[in-house]
Amino acid sequence: MAAKRIPMSLQLSHQTFDHEWSCRIVQASDAHDLAILLYAAFRGMIDDEGETFADAVREIEKTSAGDYGRLLLDCSFVIQSGEFIASACLISWFEPHNAPLVIFTMTRPEHKSQGMARFLLRGSINALIDQGYTQLTLIVTDGNEPAQKLYASMGFQEMTAA
Repeated sequence: MAAKRIPMSLQLSHQTFDHEWSCRIVQASDAHDLAILLYAAFRGMIDDEGETFADAVREIEKTSAGDYGRLLLDCSFVIQSGEFIASACLISWFEPHNAPLVIFTMTRPEHKSQGMARFLLRGSINALIDQGYTQLTLIVTDGNEPAQKLYASMGFQEMTAA
């Protein structure tokens, strides 16, 4: 049985930061490093369906190609730690929701619970506001407790069917 996916949305308001991380905008040249991050971040988690590293590469390629909407690079951020990307937040324009979509928030296992995903998501929200967007959506797997807790704490609400 497939896991239940929960669509959520947030009315955007300016975010303040309780922690500062050095971050930068996602670049097209980050694709391989984002695939490494994706594979590391989701391995053994509720969303892991036995994907290989090659599957993670294909997923990042699909993301870059616009399969989940046009990637909003200037609203998507990464935190670099040494040779690896420690955490990332990727945002696209998602036509079915008529709003931006969080494609991924992902953090390497050794960097989890430090606030990186929250920091990057806040940065993405502020960048979206600067560009005139008023809403952000995402789809989370029911049972992904860390993600559900993060999104709820930031004010995301479950979307109701129209």
